[in-house]
Amino acid sequence: MRKFISLFIAATLLLLAGCGSEVPPGKRGRITTSAGWTQEVLKPGRHTCYGRDTMYLIDTTSSSYKETMNILIGGKVNLKVDVTVRIRVSDDEAKIRKIFETVGADAKSYTISSEKMYVTFLQMKVLSIPRALYQVQPDIQTAVASATKLEAEFKKQLMTEAEETPMFVEDCQVTNYDWPETITKAQEELVKVQLKEATAEAQVRADLKKAEGDLKVAEATKLVELKKAEAIGESIEIISGRLAGCPEYLMWHQIKVMGEAAGGPNNCFILYPYNTDANQVRQMVANANLTQELKHELGRKEVVVKKEAPVVEAPVTVVKPAAPVPKSK
Repeated sequence: MRKFISLFIAATLLLLAGCGSEVPPGKRGRITTSAGWTQEVLKPGRHTCYGRDTMYLIDTTSSSYKETMNILIGGKVNLKVDVTVRIRVSDDEAKIRKIFETVGADAKSYTISSEKMYVTFLQMKVLSIPRALYQVQPDIQTAVASATKLEAEFKKQLMTEAEETPMFVEDCQVTNYDWPETITKAQEELVKVQLKEATAEAQVRADLKKAEGDLKVAEATKLVELKKAEAIGESIEIISGRLAGCPEYLMWHQIKVMGEAAGGPNNCFILYPYNTDANQVRQMVANANLTQELKHELGRKEVVVKKEAPVVEAPVTVVKPAAPVPKSK
């Protein structure tokens, strides 16, 4: 009897002394007793449990989860994307107590995993928010072009909604956009068409620029010709108007013009007095033609002498002076 009493006392003392239970780094703990959960959320370290008390743990490290989604864009084509979120447990102890009270722990380790917390508090939000944002886009091209903006909006909404849960969202991304092969081929064809259109537009711009340049050149040439015409007109006006009373200058100008005309290789310029006999004029023209033929043949090292040279007046310029102008008294 005494032995039994001794054993009972030893067991009682052992229960009263309690036992040590550790909360590892990256975990938070909470003790449940026969009366229920204690209020204190335990930080990493060694803590004492009494009798039938049990230490439960939750994982507080950061964890990433990826969801692959098929989203119907514009009610027409499915867009496949990967949504990745990185989360951890909130620092708010009241929210941590809620985790212990609502999420079941592993029966052997008494630990509530990060995955269980993600599934319980965030998974539905992670799946619903991107779908709501992307499915209202009119087409895949618009959705992909707006990817950065849509991803930022997704992150903003998810973080806001996570504030009502015991979880904290560190980051989230939407990646690996994938769509049916037919869309890819259609996009490639569209790029080819756009490239052709861009090339045609560039050619039109080049042709237009060239035409504008040609027009400017034509306008400049026209202006030069107009200035030349104006100069010639003024010259004629001066000669015919202001110098009408100076026949000597007019004669000099006529001789100058004819002399320039006779400067060619097949031309001849003959100046003779006004009262020269017509036969003498014909003879001078004939001699001039013969001289030209001789010069031409001598240039070829062949001398041809013609007894009678035909009178050809076409290449010879004959200037018959105007009748003498009586001197003014």
